[in-house]
Amino acid sequence: MWRRVIFIRCCFWTLTETGAPCGLQMECVPQGLCKTSAWNQNAISWPSPCQRSESCCHSSQKLVIGAPLNCGKSNPNGLGGTVEEVVDQAKPNEFPWTVALMQNLINFFGAGTLVTENIVITAAHLMLDKTINDFGIIGGAWDLKQLAGKTIQWRTATRIVSHPDFNKMTGANNIALIVLETSFVMKPPIGPICWPTSGVSFDRERCLVAGWGRPDFLAKNYSYKQKKIDLPIVSRSDCESLLRRTAFVQSFQLDPTILCAGGERGRDACIGDGGSPLMCPIPGHPAIYELVGIVNSGFSCGLENVPALYTNISHMRPWIEKQLNDELNKPYKTFPIYNISYD
Repeated sequence: MWRRVIFIRCCFWTLTETGAPCGLQMECVPQGLCKTSAWNQNAISWPSPCQRSESCCHSSQKLVIGAPLNCGKSNPNGLGGTVEEVVDQAKPNEFPWTVALMQNLINFFGAGTLVTENIVITAAHLMLDKTINDFGIIGGAWDLKQLAGKTIQWRTATRIVSHPDFNKMTGANNIALIVLETSFVMKPPIGPICWPTSGVSFDRERCLVAGWGRPDFLAKNYSYKQKKIDLPIVSRSDCESLLRRTAFVQSFQLDPTILCAGGERGRDACIGDGGSPLMCPIPGHPAIYELVGIVNSGFSCGLENVPALYTNISHMRPWIEKQLNDELNKPYKTFPIYNISYD
């Protein structure tokens, strides 16, 4: 069983209209725009009238934020000129937050996702045998055979923070943070993805995974031009049922830190995609993405009714925030959260 990884959500918001009422002096507002994180459960009726991206907030606790944050903005038409449309291939620099990890600065071994100017999220399994001197991080790449252009930025790591409870057998807690020695210059074609809202379910949505892994299980080489694969998010119950048949283990159970995606023939992340982002478009804003997961592991590649496993970024958010607050001294509030109207 091979390991692979993925993808986060960002945002801006200007509150110009009163949200839908959800209780006495309460209204639905985008998550992150309420000073109190807990909802007043006694003041609202259930099920909540708020949409999945919203919290029921007392009017006195509502925040109004006017300045947009640049996160999650893709380039659907690519950058740097016209390129022929190729199925399952990203346009040049379509996803500014994807970075390539290069061992000894020449051998590609996985991917990561830029969430701030100096923090990359990737898979812990990629870092098991690595020190900060073993690899470099490349931003602005699309074609791994052309890494000398003006848009390319090379960086080195100053620290690796892997989850202490990472389990190689189950894929649980398969996440690591790479702290860069020098921050990326945040200008096109490089920029962060958006941070996901904690606790939000993405079941029944279609999302993308982007990376440079093999195009299929039998391929001998990685994809030198970046792939993008459209995948369905699979519910936990459906995923467990499908994988119990695949693994022939009736007791198979997903760890809470894992989500599933895929299960369609010929459409999957594959060997070499570890650490790559699984990203979902913001509803109503198809060119703006949030990081939902990172490629974790799978059974072969592209088999029908065999979803792949991804580290659940929303579930891992408390751990990530703790590392940034307590150990890395970078308050998580600097993460770009894309809170917008979902009318």
